[in-house]
Amino acid sequence: MKDSMRNIAASYLLLILIVPGVMADAFPLRVINAEGEEIAALEVLDRQEEKYVLLEEVSRLFSGTRKHERFSGRVTVTMRGKRIVFTPERHQLKIDDEEYILSNPPISVLGKVAIPVQFLTEVLPGVIGRQITLDREKWVLQISQEPFVERGALEAGSYILPESTSVGFRVIIDPGHGGYDVGARGEAAMLEKDLTLEISQRVKDLLTAEEGIDAYLTRSRDDYMSPSERVNFANKLRGRIFLSIHFNWSPSQRSRGFRTYVNSNRMRLGAGSELEADMFSRAKPAAGSFPGVDRFLPQSKRLAKEITNHLKDMGLPGQPDKEAFLAGMDSLSMPGVLVELLYLSNQQDLLIFSSPGFIDSVSRAICDSIISFKSAVKDKAAL
Repeated sequence: MKDSMRNIAASYLLLILIVPGVMADAFPLRVINAEGEEIAALEVLDRQEEKYVLLEEVSRLFSGTRKHERFSGRVTVTMRGKRIVFTPERHQLKIDDEEYILSNPPISVLGKVAIPVQFLTEVLPGVIGRQITLDREKWVLQISQEPFVERGALEAGSYILPESTSVGFRVIIDPGHGGYDVGARGEAAMLEKDLTLEISQRVKDLLTAEEGIDAYLTRSRDDYMSPSERVNFANKLRGRIFLSIHFNWSPSQRSRGFRTYVNSNRMRLGAGSELEADMFSRAKPAAGSFPGVDRFLPQSKRLAKEITNHLKDMGLPGQPDKEAFLAGMDSLSMPGVLVELLYLSNQQDLLIFSSPGFIDSVSRAICDSIISFKSAVKDKAAL
């Protein structure tokens, strides 16, 4: 009798943990229209510290049709004339013939496909042609009447070039942070998001002046972009390298100088790492590691080495590159480096920053390091 009761209790506990509708880790997401009227509610599932919604609920909300391939697990949703293909545990999804990368893959929950909440605000607006915003404090999703404008179009209009167009060595410069994500703070209202944008714009101008190099910014104004939006942008442009520019901060005055990081499965940052405060390391890795993370590691390390050498040549203190699993960059399909230029918390670094011509000098050093990397890599096809 006791064994039977234990079995019943265990079964009920399992039911609570995994069944949508009775899960203790599920909560409602209210969906409202432009006038603030509630039009639906989606169930949000909490899985491995990530939030998911059931694909069938999203499809139903927008009058889509679904086709489930049982053998592969793949689900095809047709919505507003667009065909969207999802595969559980895979970061890639396809909308018609265009590929997108999600920082967290769809998962299977009791035979149903659940998709990350980021899909609702980063991909779905392009499907339905309207802006969608998510209030993560109140968990309210609002569907606007305003037309959707693709993020890339805001930055450059014609960044996505036809396959036949002749292009140069394509460099993606990523100014860290932006919008409400201000990053590190220094003295006198100094904000990391402003400094990274200023330097990135200068680097872009210098690179564009070089023959055979095309440079692009993930953002050209004070806008917030998630790590996955930045990576998607770079992948869609088929960039040759991705460089994310940041500044650092620490409570200790002993921490100073620049740091360069390359993405790798082989090492994860410890809990005390200062980079954990930054945007790419904040993004949570999906279950398992993205298979392509280490594919570009040798080229990423070479780029980091060039950056390190050129920054040291201009007199900046710093350390050799470090390998770290930067979850936000795990779906990047090119060599990538994250550089933290100086500590906005360190008085000696602030003296360097305030010296005349620092912005021009550090921008030139970064530009020259990219030029050196381009020259050093003989097999361009390997990139």
